[in-house]
Amino acid sequence: MLCNHRSPKVTGLCFVLAGILLATPAAARAQSSRAKSASSYFARGSEWQAQGEFDRAIADYGIAITFDPHFAEAYYARARALLSKGEVEAALGDLSRALELDPRLAAAYNDRGYIRSEIGERDAAMADFNRALELDPRFARAYYNRAFTRLQRRDYEGAVSDLDRAIRVNKKYAAAYNNRGYARAAMGDHEGAFTDFNRAIKLDPRHGSAYGNRGNLRSALGDLDGAIADHNRAIELSPLLAENYNNRANARSAKGDYKGALADYDQSLALNPRYAEVYANRGILKLWLNKTSEAEADFARCVALDPAMKSSLEQRISQLQAQFPIQTRR
Repeated sequence: MLCNHRSPKVTGLCFVLAGILLATPAAARAQSSRAKSASSYFARGSEWQAQGEFDRAIADYGIAITFDPHFAEAYYARARALLSKGEVEAALGDLSRALELDPRLAAAYNDRGYIRSEIGERDAAMADFNRALELDPRFARAYYNRAFTRLQRRDYEGAVSDLDRAIRVNKKYAAAYNNRGYARAAMGDHEGAFTDFNRAIKLDPRHGSAYGNRGNLRSALGDLDGAIADHNRAIELSPLLAENYNNRANARSAKGDYKGALADYDQSLALNPRYAEVYANRGILKLWLNKTSEAEADFARCVALDPAMKSSLEQRISQLQAQFPIQTRR
């Protein structure tokens, strides 16, 4: 509430503000002129932003804010432009300022929650998404983003619930179907996951992540040819995404195409030299092929990049050596 009329003091403040607005015709004209200038620069900034001219958009939003320092939407719009440039800290500051000026700006809560989730502040992110949805219970993107944060926490049931709501609001939300499929697969609901991945692809035939996820599910169910076909399509759509080559390598390795698998692991690491999981996967395959020294180098690199993987990696190595002691002996 901006004003509580049960308090004589606050009522007086509201009256004084009204008096300032009506002080003189000249003051009113000056204020009107500044407001018009702010709106004009805001409108031009929006046009620049729509064209991908983020620096120009940011400059115009800044001028709009100079004319009207209480222009909440200008702070919000500038935050969006800054975020498009990867200037996360500055965007976070503008979003917080926008919310100080307009605490009912649901979109700003959603975007601030997105940033907080990306930088690992998941509790704060959840609070922002919750507030966005209190303000706008039909905000599909906020349900989607809150679900993503739940997925990061491995709260798969909560994620499915949020994605159900997002889809009820927007039945053509391909990304929501894809993420719900991911959550369902993690919960062991393979049929539901497969249905969701298919639906995501039908809605958006260029949704590379859905092809990759469906390929991984097909691998888990033993359909290696179908998996490789899906991963091929994912790579066609996103040839610079290291995860796609890792996924196809896993399917190729399971099918016995070790040469193709090694080539894919190599390509994945060429795209992302810090991809610890790929070093582990390639090392396991090299160990299977009795290339012990190369495998050990990969394992060392994996653990150096992600020490948390050491225990699970040692377990995988032990399982492989127990099953196939001849191929993996020194």
